[in-house]
Amino acid sequence: MALPADVAPGATVTFAFNVTIPTVVGPYNFQWQMTGPGSAPFGQASPATPVNVVAAGPPNYQGLWWAAPAGRESGWAIDLAHQGDVIFATWFTYDATGKGLWLALIANKDVTTGAYTGTLLQSTGPPFSSVPFQPLQVTTVGVGTGALTFDDAGGGTFAYTLAGVTQTKTIVRQAFGPLPTCTFAIQSDLTLAYNYQDMWWAAPSGAEPGWGLSLAHEGDIVFGTWFTYDVDRTPMWLSFTAPKTADTSTNTYAGTLYRTTGPSFASVPFDPTEVVATSVGTASIVFTDGNSGTFEYSVNGVTGSKPITRQVFVTPGTVCQ
Repeated sequence: MALPADVAPGATVTFAFNVTIPTVVGPYNFQWQMTGPGSAPFGQASPATPVNVVAAGPPNYQGLWWAAPAGRESGWAIDLAHQGDVIFATWFTYDATGKGLWLALIANKDVTTGAYTGTLLQSTGPPFSSVPFQPLQVTTVGVGTGALTFDDAGGGTFAYTLAGVTQTKTIVRQAFGPLPTCTFAIQSDLTLAYNYQDMWWAAPSGAEPGWGLSLAHEGDIVFGTWFTYDVDRTPMWLSFTAPKTADTSTNTYAGTLYRTTGPSFASVPFDPTEVVATSVGTASIVFTDGNSGTFEYSVNGVTGSKPITRQVFVTPGTVCQ
């Protein structure tokens, strides 16, 4: 094929081309070559790029979900880390006083119904500012039940019973950029991943169980939800929208950190106009590869830095692309 226009030396051009994907599953090398007048690089082949052709796997629901239709109940959401037949869900919402509340759900797939069900867990633990973080101070108790179901149209439901309240919410993925496709066990070496959508925690794995960082990565934006604990040791979540910075020397995403109050999880209907987000500081993540990075934060004048890694609970984990 020919380039769409003449290109001056040192200039760039964008063009599309088609690649025929092999029908046989396995590893391949992708290489292309340009030819034309003049000296190098014309007539030279590009370096070989390894690619892996895999068979289509089961649907994967990893990512950030909220009430459907999109935007109807902005202010709460549920993060899903989906590995194998297990979904680790983190629901960020509000308690009866309007304070931010988060709960976890370890949901296993029912092979008969296809639903993912489990116990809703509430934790208390050391304040976010504790150095070092003391995981032995984390206490987790079951407080209800939760179930996730999904349809073929890209939607689903989140049903729960909590504090005697039973509700069912229709949910859909929260799209603030190009939605990635996530696949379990597509890559055994997570350092090679270039999309960071996943549940992350302190490195090395297991060093600080009890808090986590859920990242939804769409395009050049990462939306992060930090699940931690307030000064009184109660659950606290903070969120940030972090565009990729212009500094090309580092792979950094940074933004403003917010603390949010809103209607109780039991409110019917949930009124998003009652949600109030207050800036409390800043957050940034510097990724050194697809499985490691550094989370830095400043909350009301308290600063901290944590090495982080993906939380893999079913080997080898899920990769989005």
